Amino acid sequence: EKTVTVQAGARVSQVVDALAEHGLTLPNLASIAEQQMGGFVQVGAHGTGRCIAPVDTYVTKLKLVTPGRGTVTLTPEDGELFHLAKVGLGCLGVVVEVTMQCIPAHKLVEHTFVLSYQEAREQCNQLLEKHKHMRYMWIPYTDTVVVVTNDPEDSFDGDMNDTPKMSEDERFQPLRELLLELTKEQLEREALMVMKTEDDKEEDPTAELTIESLEGMGFGE
Repeated sequence: EKTVTVQAGARVSQVVDALAEHGLTLPNLASIAEQQMGGFVQVGAHGTGRCIAPVDTYVTKLKLVTPGRGTVTLTPEDGELFHLAKVGLGCLGVVVEVTMQCIPAHKLVEHTFVLSYQEAREQCNQLLEKHKHMRYMWIPYTDTVVVVTNDPEDSFDGDMNDTPKMSEDERFQPLRELLLELTKEQLEREALMVMKTEDDKEEDPTAELTIESLEGMGFGE
């Protein structure tokens, strides 16, 4: 049947890693994989891609602990209640177990490039038509839009070299430096808006700001 049943507290990344050992994966993922499966489904996470449904579409069974009916298991045979419960935001009960449809594991080729805001608007429909997955990341206070596309490896002609040209640190260094620059600018703007008294010291709000201190912030990667 190519389905997987997991506890709601399992992280998406853990499920994906476990499925890989069986040549399977989840049909759709969000930009990050650290969510827990229960919340991943309950909020209707949608991932990217014009022709790929939100993750709740692939739920085939759901177990909830409810205040009125105790523990209940819902399937498509339960009709509207099942579909409401899949994206219930926890309102219908606490999700404790999720069963989802899986698909064969496959490799994707990622392409990251930059467009202006106007170019991103003009090319949006074209990019959605052309690529299986596509997402935008606008860089605040700039005219820069980072575009990331992903397509199945077998859709490209010739042999693909999956050896990265750069290490992960090298790939993300420009983005980290941009994040540091924008964060400093934001802190400086906020400092100018603060009413100062004679006793206030003129401290630089960016003095201790480094790339290392921005750990955990950024672009969802």
